[in-house]
Amino acid sequence: MPAAPSSPHEKKRLEAVQRLKLMGTPAEERFDKITRLAKKLFDVPLAAIDIVGTKLAWLKSVQGFDGIEGLRKDSYCHHTILKDEINVICDAHQDARVCDSDFADTWVFYAGAPIHFDGERVGVLCIGDTKPRQLDAEQLNVLSDLAMLVERELNIAALSESQLALASSNEELEKKANIDVLTHAWNRGAILNIAGNELSQASSKNSIALLMIDIDFYKHINDTFGHCAGDQVLRETAERLRRSIRSKDAIGRYGGDEFLAVLTNINTHTALQISQKICEEISNNPVIFEKYAIVLTCSIGCTISHGADDLLSLIRRADQALYQAKTTGRNHIELK
Repeated sequence: MPAAPSSPHEKKRLEAVQRLKLMGTPAEERFDKITRLAKKLFDVPLAAIDIVGTKLAWLKSVQGFDGIEGLRKDSYCHHTILKDEINVICDAHQDARVCDSDFADTWVFYAGAPIHFDGERVGVLCIGDTKPRQLDAEQLNVLSDLAMLVERELNIAALSESQLALASSNEELEKKANIDVLTHAWNRGAILNIAGNELSQASSKNSIALLMIDIDFYKHINDTFGHCAGDQVLRETAERLRRSIRSKDAIGRYGGDEFLAVLTNINTHTALQISQKICEEISNNPVIFEKYAIVLTCSIGCTISHGADDLLSLIRRADQALYQAKTTGRNHIELK
């Protein structure tokens, strides 16, 4: 595939990408809402928000694709950021820009609208299909409107300083080391790093809460429906967790089917409210996998920081609370 030419304003564009501080950060519900809506409105299998950096194209939000990043030179979005207009590829096999791409046989149709930050094109809201398509004028306007919603969110600082510091502390090609590829949440090392940073800034009047969240009978799900179903359960659980927490909070995959939530500047009452919301969000609807409807529940161990706490003692308390929740019936919350 021939490489897209660089914009004459590439230096300023990349400086805006750097100021945006979203490369290397996990999925967020505020962006997932938009990609879910785009996927449904256009009836396509793929919708994504792609932040285009120096070498990486970072999928800040994606529906219908398991990856979190790709090389910029291989991305259709590499061509879209060159102009302030929607880029439509009706049939990748017939488009000289992408016909030799590794994705041409999978994503035959593509449409991308540039998204701006600080006046520069930092990324793309895009949709894709496995067969050739065209968009009419009304559909192009809808895609443009959705891109404007993304731009509005780009100007809202949502992630905590601890999360942004973690993402910006690494080189672009190393950022993915902090993200769990399956769930698009922080991985174990990253979420513990965030928890430690937040705890170091906490005080008696500004506590943090840790929620240790475990999917009930996850091994049974794997044994009954297979590991692909288990993976789908983990992806859907992470998405439901993002819908349940506040934008400044953090979610990480702690290990296996366990997730760790770090809630900042919080009291016990609010932490328990969020825990209850998580339980309801996970259990309200089954996860659909092929012909199966998999019913889920979860157990949660909750603990709140006190002035003399260190991270290890806080993790230990949350883990003990989770153990108590699992041994006293599951599908509920224990506070310790």
